[in-house]
Amino acid sequence: MNIFLVLTGGTICTSVRDGLRSLDTDAASLRLVETFRKSDSPFAASARFTVGERFHTLSENMTVSVWNRMVDYLRRVDFSAFDGVIVAHGTDTLAYTASMFALLLAGCGVPVVFVSSNAPLEHGDARANGHANFRAAAECIGYGIAPGVYVTYRNITDRRMWLHYACRLKQCGDYSEDFHSVGALDITELSPVTLSAFPATAAPDTPLLRLLDAPLSDCVLHIRPYVGIRYDAYRVESFRAVLHGTYHSGTACANDTPDAYGPGSVRYLLDRCADAGTDLYLSPAWNQGELYDTVPVILNHTRNGRRVIPLRGMSAETAYCKLLLYYSCAAVRERIPDFLTCDFCGEMIE
Repeated sequence: MNIFLVLTGGTICTSVRDGLRSLDTDAASLRLVETFRKSDSPFAASARFTVGERFHTLSENMTVSVWNRMVDYLRRVDFSAFDGVIVAHGTDTLAYTASMFALLLAGCGVPVVFVSSNAPLEHGDARANGHANFRAAAECIGYGIAPGVYVTYRNITDRRMWLHYACRLKQCGDYSEDFHSVGALDITELSPVTLSAFPATAAPDTPLLRLLDAPLSDCVLHIRPYVGIRYDAYRVESFRAVLHGTYHSGTACANDTPDAYGPGSVRYLLDRCADAGTDLYLSPAWNQGELYDTVPVILNHTRNGRRVIPLRGMSAETAYCKLLLYYSCAAVRERIPDFLTCDFCGEMIE
């Protein structure tokens, strides 16, 4: 079994010196590989690891420019030479990077598994889950998981190991070190039988990674609603698209008096976006069941022929990544015109 290992950085790639965590990707790769080889995993003796690029980035410092460096590097990788790929990444922005590369690497022909750690590896298994997450990733590859992009992560609360579709992963909640996603599979007792309950997802014939005709651009503004928001504070004219989140009921402030709304209303935001030529999207957006009557007030509002565009059925993290790809790269818009609404790699959760 030949596994390609990419280290982007994050806590899983840090060492502790004088009470501070510092990036040390060389030490991390040695710790991960050596600990796995000394384990009682059925693949400990047969697994071979090829260590690739180290990006030396704490995940809170992840940027679109670093994503572009990863894209440029992974374009040159011959995935057919490996049984699978493991990407070590930090937890802070794991859901965003996992979602982006789930879209970019779908169809690459091998399983790609993102792993992270809640604490530096040197703290040991009792406190840090990084070695366990890495072992689970390697064993998923060894047991022949279908090609696709995944995340393995042992939650801190229940100490269960979970296998996630990368395109459905949600950010950790506040004051939490647990990850969740729709359709996640408990693989604490991992075996080929366990993995058979995790169906393969849809995949294009050619990965988007090979089709991109321009670098990714930070051309999408992501706004999350809160009480007291003021849309006149945003420079929407600086972006090609705005992604506006919703509360858990699929709602946002409409100021539902028919003719009266102020700068705290999404209708006001649409007016500003329409005047600037910027597209406005709403996600997550419900498409079934009973809707609150504020929702059609928002969706039916028009300005210069423009409306708020609902993006349904996917996480906010994936919606952001889809928009970033769609507005950055003409090839995506031209070759996959329904990219924003189709189930491209299993990301649709409704």
